[in-house]
Amino acid sequence: MLNPSSFLLVAALLVSNTHAASLKVYNKCTGTVFLNTASSSGTIAHNVLLGAGKSTDMRISANWNGAINVGTGCDASGRTCTTGGPTWDGRTPFSRAELNYAAIPGTVIYDISFIYGANVGMKISSSGGTGCANFACTLPKGCPIRGPGANSCYSGCCRSAAECKAKGALPPGGGGCPKNGYAGPHSDFFYKNCPNVYAFPFNDGAEGGKPANYVVSQCKNTAITVTLCPGETTHIPKSLGLLLQGEAQQQMSRPWDASFDEYDPQALEDEVFDSSDYLALDSGSYEEDF
Repeated sequence: MLNPSSFLLVAALLVSNTHAASLKVYNKCTGTVFLNTASSSGTIAHNVLLGAGKSTDMRISANWNGAINVGTGCDASGRTCTTGGPTWDGRTPFSRAELNYAAIPGTVIYDISFIYGANVGMKISSSGGTGCANFACTLPKGCPIRGPGANSCYSGCCRSAAECKAKGALPPGGGGCPKNGYAGPHSDFFYKNCPNVYAFPFNDGAEGGKPANYVVSQCKNTAITVTLCPGETTHIPKSLGLLLQGEAQQQMSRPWDASFDEYDPQALEDEVFDSSDYLALDSGSYEEDF
């Protein structure tokens, strides 16, 4: 039989575990961003306008599995954007965070994807925990195909801006990234400058993709923060990643395998989450020029 103090301890642990899964987004960019969310399981706040210098709790369920796509210059619905929406397929560039809280209880698997191009720098971090790696990317100058707006860069899978605009970054039937899997004509700009970010779908070494970079983290701490425009870049080698994650890292699949999914435009019909704390949309720049 538990004594009162033990009962209180167990109760506290149960409460802690119940509320352990969390996802916050902090916008360090100088302009308002639009957070378009896509889910394969669980729930999350949809279509969030987040002002410069603001942060928000995305209100995820413990079994959420999906992605956050970042738009700039968007209206409140995400149907009109300078980058990202409304198609969210790389016709205009966007940065993407992919997270899976559902696969392993008490663990979140995550990555940053610039497969569809990039419009803001990004970082995914935890406050510690076994196997956790903080990934970050702030692209330097020299983008091979500049995108619309102040600072965006088209997908490395496209040979030209016109190709991305016409078909998206990963069109059905294959595109600039061969079979929509391997490195494209400009993927090297992304994987050389940001080795801990997906530049093409098999950038993790799947199906013999090269380079096989350390781009997926399996973290036993489900309190995660996504920071936009972090102003930093990580260079964690694959060898260190394998030590951190164990050999199981080689067997992990991407948390949200959107590279081979069709985007569901219905996602744009989801509720719009806004707050009086969020700033009005502006046309400010989002980070240093690349």
